[in-house]
Amino acid sequence: MCRDFPRILALYQTGKLKLDELISQRYRLDQISEAYADLLTSDAHRGVIVFDGA
Repeated sequence: MCRDFPRILALYQTGKLKLDELISQRYRLDQISEAYADLLTSDAHRGVIVFDGA
């Protein structure tokens, strides 16, 4: 599995692996309650928590 990460990263960096398009919603850490509520109601299909500086 560890050998796959450099290849996956290279695909992402060259634009051949479209990960950003898979994210439907981004939440700040202080919105974690909203993110969890959306998860339970299926309003956020592919939400991620974005930390400061990310």
